[in-house]
Formats: sequence, C-alpha cells, structure tokens
Amino acid sequence: MSKQTRKRELERLRARREAERQRARRRRALFTYGALAVALVVAAVAGGLWLTGDDDTPAAATATTAGATTTTAAAQQFDDARAGAPTAPAQVACGGKIPAKVKHPSFAKPPTTKVDPAKTYLAVFQTSCGDFTVKLDPKKAPVTTANFVFLAGKHFYDSTWFHRIVPASAGIAVIQGGDPEGTGRGGPGYAIKDELPASPAAYKQYSVAMANSGPNSGGSQFFINFEDNSKGLQPNYSVFGQVTKGTDVVDKIAKVPVGGAQGDTPSQSVWIEKLTVKVS
Repeated sequence: MSKQTRKRELERLRARREAERQRARRRRALFTYGALAVALVVAAVAGGLWLTGDDDTPAAATATTAGATTTTAAAQQFDDARAGAPTAPAQVACGGKIPAKVKHPSFAKPPTTKVDPAKTYLAVFQTSCGDFTVKLDPKKAPVTTANFVFLAGKHFYDSTWFHRIVPASAGIAVIQGGDPEGTGRGGPGYAIKDELPASPAAYKQYSVAMANSGPNSGGSQFFINFEDNSKGLQPNYSVFGQVTKGTDVVDKIAKVPVGGAQGDTPSQSVWIEKLTVKVS
C-alpha cells in the first residue's frame, strides 16, 4: 500500500470515528434533555393551578393511592362523613354537626345526559351554615350544567365539605367544594370539556364556576366567588351558575377562619349536608 493510499485510509478512519463520537454525543444529549423535559413537565403538573380540580397525572395517581389507603383507614375510624374526608376538621362551623357517611360513586366516563335550555335548574345547597340556592345556566354552560345535575342526582355532593376558602386579601375571594375526599385532589373519575367565558367579567360576585387543574380537566369541584373576582381571575374556568338566594349564607361560610401552609384551609368544617336540583 502506497503512502498516499494509507494516508487516505487513515483520514477515512478518523472521519468515521469522529462521526461515531458525534452520534454518541447526540444520543447522550437527547437522553439528558429528554429526561430534563420529563422532569420539568412532572414538576409543572405537580404544581398545578391554584383552583385545582381533578388531576389525572402520574403524581396525582400516586397521591390517590396513598389517599385511598388513608380513606380506608378513616372509614374504619369514623362512622360519619369524615370516613370519606378524614382531613375535615372535627369542629363544624356555625354550630352544625358532621353529617352522615355517604358512599360517593366513581365513574369511568362523563355523563351523556343533556339539559333543556328552556327549563330552569335550581341547585339547593343544604349546609351546616344554612341553605342557599344556585340558578344553573344551561344556555351558556350546557355541558357543565348537565354534569352538575347528573352528579347531584347521584348524591355525589352530599356529605362533602368546603375544603378551601381563599380570603379576599389573597387577591381573589372564593369558597371551593365538590371534592368527596376533601383534599383538592378528588373527583368523579373523569373530566369534562371547558365552556369558558368571553372575559373575566363573568366572575362577578356570587357566580359559580368549575374548578380545574388545566384545560378540559374539570370534574366535580366548583368554587363560588363571594366577591367580584373579575380583576383577579383569568377566563380559564367555566361559569355555570349564580347564587340567587341565601347570599348571606355564602358570606357566613366565607368568614370561617382559615390557616394552613397556603392560608386557605378552613379551621372549621362547613358541610354540604344535601344538594338537590329542582327542574321547572
């Protein structure tokens, strides 16, 4: 083999080795950045939004498993509504009592039932602080309204508590409920589509909206704006009702003392003893 030929062979060998090294570096980079992306996604989902609804992420699935164990133990410890929501404070606000234990169902998919936009749907909340009525909105939010009516008919909201009260000093003013576990992570087992308002003006005082942890992730949790939140909320939550009677009861619930790490965990429990929907 001539020197010139050998030189060309050595150059090809070096080029081939360099190409292999570059491919190896790309593989390592892809793995590193891919792992980093996964970690960021998990961290973002775990953080969630502050008006949290049903969460189907792996992190939540782990928490749900742990929660199921806790709930099972609680079911053996409590013979009242705390069997399903063991984190609820034993002291009930407004001099009320802890309601009876209710088995809350879980569903594999959203309901297919529909509501009639020509009819009136009134949701009557019987709580430990008194009763209030919400007029649902089947015209602007037919999917969310039908979902709420369906769950109420299954007694899903009975014996659940308002697990979150965000005081006005925090920038928004809401009371949140609808979680059978009372932790902010519970739900009906499915998610529904959003029906978002055109502007934040929809979050007027005593309006009712569906809580969520991101787009199209609402299920059963809802919140009531006990003050005008049109300047504090973005139009990311489906508005499906308005409190028309018993606003003083809503105000009373909003004044329950709060604490906890985020300053929005009630120190006394307010229970939805029964929720029924009247159609006319």
